[in-house]
Amino acid sequence: MSDFKVTEKQFNDAHNTFNLFDKKGNGHVSTKELANIFKSLALQISADKLKEWADEVDEEVTQKTLGYMEWENFKILFERKLKEDEDERELRDAFRVLDKQNKGTIPVDDLRWILKSLGDDITEEELDDMIAETDTDGSGTVDYEEFKSLMTSD
Repeated sequence: MSDFKVTEKQFNDAHNTFNLFDKKGNGHVSTKELANIFKSLALQISADKLKEWADEVDEEVTQKTLGYMEWENFKILFERKLKEDEDERELRDAFRVLDKQNKGTIPVDDLRWILKSLGDDITEEELDDMIAETDTDGSGTVDYEEFKSLMTSD
């Protein structure tokens, strides 16, 4: 995907919002407030994903800091969320371009051609496997969710 960078203005806006939720001014917010901070920044994030990310970022939680997050850790979550949203936009744009008939699907033949052009040394068998895994309902077309799953799987 793109070389994504968060702008200084985006970080400043996020920091100002973070500080609004830091009511005591002691440099951290309650982890219960994280969803509200993201919402205030007009970013949607599921509670499960937010908890998973917060747990990853805040590995060095001590009894004293349990339930709180500092700006430096929030900044990591904020950047990750913006990057994820940008990747999603790029994927949707790519799908729209490939969905020539505007039906919300891409014919597997077009997908085969795209995959072949992306992968230098991909065999026909590997292509068949990828398409079979992607076109899970065997419809001969791939919808956005199937396409996203293929393009984002590691």
